[in-house]
Amino acid sequence: MAEYDNTNSGTFFVNDRKEKETHPDYTGKINVEGTEYYLKGWKKTAKSGLNFLSLALDPVDKAASTPKQPTSPTNDPEPF
Repeated sequence: MAEYDNTNSGTFFVNDRKEKETHPDYTGKINVEGTEYYLKGWKKTAKSGLNFLSLALDPVDKAASTPKQPTSPTNDPEPF
């Protein structure tokens, strides 16, 4: 059986370890052009009332050498 090519794909799961409001609602990993990233997402509501996900990526290599607590991204652009 051939090995699965996961280039330019990933997974996203509900964060069942969320302890603070600043922790992401969703976490996972994504591969972008062969580079692995940790993927984090927060449920947000725009001023217009539209619900959306705010996303952030951290390279797996960088995250392994620089441990930090995930926080909500700032200066989120207003969608649409």
